[in-house]
Amino acid sequence: MIKYISSVLCGLGLLSMAMPVVAAKHDYKCYIHSTKGDQVLFFSWQEQDAELRAARLVGKQLTDHKGKKYFLKEVEECVLLSEEFTSDKAKARDKRTLR
Repeated sequence: MIKYISSVLCGLGLLSMAMPVVAAKHDYKCYIHSTKGDQVLFFSWQEQDAELRAARLVGKQLTDHKGKKYFLKEVEECVLLSEEFTSDKAKARDKRTLR
């Protein structure tokens, strides 16, 4: 019985070493220009994917709360949710954006 338990524990130890580490997601806010106007949007991305995901936002079609569709034209800046934007326009818009 002891041999069985120790072999299971060793197997679990090897299994945990083979499992990849999952990167934590971080919350980001992006100041964007869209066909609806300038706005701040919120996203949750893994840190290593954030830059690529921000670049892929251009051209995306979104829907507002009224069901009207609009397109993202440009992503000016994306930062962690806890950080401030560098642009004065982005900072002003961020202050007016509900969370």
